[in-house]
Amino acid sequence: MTLNEFIQLAVDNYVYTAIVVIIITLVILRIRKTIRIHIGSKKYVKKSRKLRKRKFNGITLVDKIKRKRKKKTNNYLKLTYSGKRKVKKYLNYKSEELPIITKYSYGKLFKRSNNKLIIFAKRDKKIIKRVNLKKGPKNIIDFVNRYECLNEMIVYLHNLPVAILDQQDYELNVKGKEISLGYKIK
Repeated sequence: MTLNEFIQLAVDNYVYTAIVVIIITLVILRIRKTIRIHIGSKKYVKKSRKLRKRKFNGITLVDKIKRKRKKKTNNYLKLTYSGKRKVKKYLNYKSEELPIITKYSYGKLFKRSNNKLIIFAKRDKKIIKRVNLKKGPKNIIDFVNRYECLNEMIVYLHNLPVAILDQQDYELNVKGKEISLGYKIK
């Protein structure tokens, strides 16, 4: 079949030709959008590494808020106003950063990931509490107040992006509470 015969066939069957052109256009647009999202996520991950070192460093935040709380407490409610503000800003950033890193790490170039990150508390191999980052820092704050593990949660959230990017398991034991923090990708 030559090119002229192919063009004549396409002109004679213009309805089928239009449907095929529309389908091909939609597939190309979908692939383009997926590639743009993947590349944008890659840039965000690169930028977030720098921000984790400078502005949103969890380890230095723990040192800063130790002076801004009542003695021998480890929850959000016992912080002063400035300490609460710093922790809430950090948790807002983490609730934005972690889903993007999860989608980037578990996604492919031509396929988007719908995986979601769930942080949980586990006692003796039994999950006792799950935290979804979808609703922002409110769930994390409630979790921290219930189990009194503010310092451990901040350190855990600080180290979690590296574990997600390497697709490794990461657990952190909470001192005195006999629970451990972990994560799942669903």
